[in-house]
Amino acid sequence: MPAASPQTTISGRVVADATGDPIPNVRMTVTGVPLGAPVVLTDSEGRFSLLAPAGPHNIVASKSPYARDEVTATAGQPMEIRLRRGAAISGRVLDDFGEPIIGARVTAERRSGSPPKLTTIATTETDDRGEYRLAALPSGSFVVGVTTVATPALIRSVSGNVIRRNIQKTYYPGVSEAEAESVSLQAAEDRTGIDFVVPSSLSGNQLFSAVAALPFNPLTPPRDRATRATGRVRGRVVDSDRRPSPYAQVVLTSQGMEARVVHADSAGAFEFLELAAGTFQLGASKPGYFPVSARESAAPAVALADDEKRDDLEITLKRWGTLTGRILDEYGDPMQGVGVQLLQVRYEGGRRRLVAAGNTPTALGVGRVTDDIGAYRFFGLLPGQYIVSTTMGDISAPDMPGYARSYFPGTPTLGEAQFVAVGPAQDVAGIDLMLSRTRTARVAGQIFNAAGEPTTGGMVLLIPSQRSTSVPSVPTGARLLDDGRFEFANVTPGQYVIQAYRGRQNQWTEGEFGAVAVGVGGTDVTDLVIQMSAGSSITGQFSFETLDPSRQPSLSGIDLSPIPVDADLSPQNTFATANIHANGSFEVRGISGPRRLQLLDTPPGWALKEIRVNGVDITDRPLSFGRKDQSLTGVEVVVTDRVSALAGTIRAENARPSPGASLIVFSADRAEWYPTSRFVRKTAAGTDGVFALTGLPSGTYYAAAVAQLPSDGEEAWQDPEFLDALIPRASTITITEGQQLSLSVQVAADTRR
Repeated sequence: MPAASPQTTISGRVVADATGDPIPNVRMTVTGVPLGAPVVLTDSEGRFSLLAPAGPHNIVASKSPYARDEVTATAGQPMEIRLRRGAAISGRVLDDFGEPIIGARVTAERRSGSPPKLTTIATTETDDRGEYRLAALPSGSFVVGVTTVATPALIRSVSGNVIRRNIQKTYYPGVSEAEAESVSLQAAEDRTGIDFVVPSSLSGNQLFSAVAALPFNPLTPPRDRATRATGRVRGRVVDSDRRPSPYAQVVLTSQGMEARVVHADSAGAFEFLELAAGTFQLGASKPGYFPVSARESAAPAVALADDEKRDDLEITLKRWGTLTGRILDEYGDPMQGVGVQLLQVRYEGGRRRLVAAGNTPTALGVGRVTDDIGAYRFFGLLPGQYIVSTTMGDISAPDMPGYARSYFPGTPTLGEAQFVAVGPAQDVAGIDLMLSRTRTARVAGQIFNAAGEPTTGGMVLLIPSQRSTSVPSVPTGARLLDDGRFEFANVTPGQYVIQAYRGRQNQWTEGEFGAVAVGVGGTDVTDLVIQMSAGSSITGQFSFETLDPSRQPSLSGIDLSPIPVDADLSPQNTFATANIHANGSFEVRGISGPRRLQLLDTPPGWALKEIRVNGVDITDRPLSFGRKDQSLTGVEVVVTDRVSALAGTIRAENARPSPGASLIVFSADRAEWYPTSRFVRKTAAGTDGVFALTGLPSGTYYAAAVAQLPSDGEEAWQDPEFLDALIPRASTITITEGQQLSLSVQVAADTRR
């Protein structure tokens, strides 16, 4: 074995510069060791001791609300580090209508060198109120800049139409870089009121903007304006209580016409002039409200004849919810840089999972990071039940030893987490978490690609194992080095799977994949090796069983996929779809883990009959993949036009049709209730209560109608608990190949919790 690298002990004490009082929970680490760097926290007396590779090192001390400090360490000599309270700059970014600009990038920069150049010291983004806070700044002079994205401009050229999304940067107090005014700060100074007013023309493409949803590419040619059009559309934008929404952004679109964008006036009124005959759709947006996209089917539409004028249009915007709070340590001090996520329980992949909430146009799953006062804020929330969770040591947050993922009201145990309810347009405040340290470990190792070479391409995730008895939590991303080494910090005891995935090459090739199960106790788990594989291939041929040989289905309407059976052993949500050639042959490559080969879609009038390999029926059977010798060739997928059909009416208790209700048909054999099973199907009734469902395999089924599907995930209607609850009021039917069956069902009572 190679000799261990010599190490040295670095110790000392961290105190407040102003008072000399010890500072607990200061994060201490060394520079120059990017992965596996020793990280410790000071104790209640401000003392620390850490081991580092022999040699000169700089020590970094950081804790909110103090400014970060970096000092040179001397081995064997205790040191004292005096931290000064950091300064902060805060303000708002508004447009010229007084509306907040969401998601603008704000920076604190310093001039240095000759000629002077700007260096970014800190950066942040504005929230839904247009507010920002640049924190933990050292004393000195800064210039503050804000970057916004202008409404996309249409540039016409001989080579075609081009959309240019103009990125604009403005410096305080609304000037160019050369004219930027310096903001001088002393230690612990909190400078407020550094506000910006940005013209709406330079900030129209902000988060939640109706403009952002426009289909700019490809562009349609402009109308011939030789004849001046005189049509007109007028209306107003209101909220859910029908109160005016002043200065909302309004978009008008139509086929063959460039989109038009205006702002409503102080009374919410808007107008579009010089419109030719046609059908138009309206969209609108305003900070603090969910946008109405002009591409949505629910968006207001108006058909105009030549010279017609419509003055009665109304667009309703619904206000979103917000959730705010603070993250504190066990001493009651604010914690900066803590990752905060909103999670929800969803039924996915055959079981209930705790997943990142993603029900709005923002990527809520990415979460938020606390500022120097420990504050966080979520906005754009739909009504629902949320779990607030904190993370330390993942890709987006610094490693704070002993602080594992926690859940509101401040527990590391998922079973003790409390849901936070957000109602329509509700502002929920005071969701504070006081974190406490617990036993954690570091999990580390190295990744090798299919050729046996170290690699960092793709994703590396730590995922609670499906074999865990608790509801799985969200994956954690690894920190990576160029030589393939990876690290997960602050991992609590439990059963996990580390997955490495190099990404899809195309729709039918999943790419290299590797997975390693790991049990974590109270000690570090290192020297793990993840060997990725190029996976198995599946090739074969479609055949079509029909009494009319001239009748052939469209191959473009067929979707064949190897669906994962065990999420621990397959990539997350990235399964391939077969590449089907014109002669009916197909291929799927890079497949890993147990799968079922399933036909997810067929052209109308066709359905799967069976899947065979060398004469053996493998329909609906799980098969193992991953190695080259586990590849399948000669797979025959038989599609038939002898399709069963189930039709009828869903009625309410008063015997009237129940429009919008759903019919769920599921096998009487519970073994066939697996995810995406062809034996578990649903369909929606039309406005007359009539439904139709085709392609069910032969067998015995339960059929039940529900007024509403479960709201906890798109797949929640497949939850065995939900299906079990439907059985007492379900009809029992038997279906044979090619049978045409009629059925009338009554809507079942609400079966959800």
